[in-house]
Amino acid sequence: MNTQDSVNTTKTRQGGCCCTSQSSSALSTQNGSGVSVGVPLQRLQVQGATCGGCVRSIEQTLRSVSGVTEACMDLATGVASVVGAVEANALKEALNQSGFPATVIK
Repeated sequence: MNTQDSVNTTKTRQGGCCCTSQSSSALSTQNGSGVSVGVPLQRLQVQGATCGGCVRSIEQTLRSVSGVTEACMDLATGVASVVGAVEANALKEALNQSGFPATVIK
């Protein structure tokens, strides 16, 4: 029997998310030659996320959309950030089909 206090293993990516550390509409990254390239960043307000399992499901759903390089979700704010060359409507459609309605944050 484990006598340790239970620990909340649900983690949100507040501030540590690969996507949310930038506030502009593009991230500056380096390609193999060391040249900076602008990568589109899109943010969506997602409804219905209540736990770490929801966050994982949302991130997986977003990563499954063609063109997405990275996706992360902040449970506390309900904001999902997506890096990649992808249409916002494709992201919204994927989330809606997964049961998480979303709107694009301008």
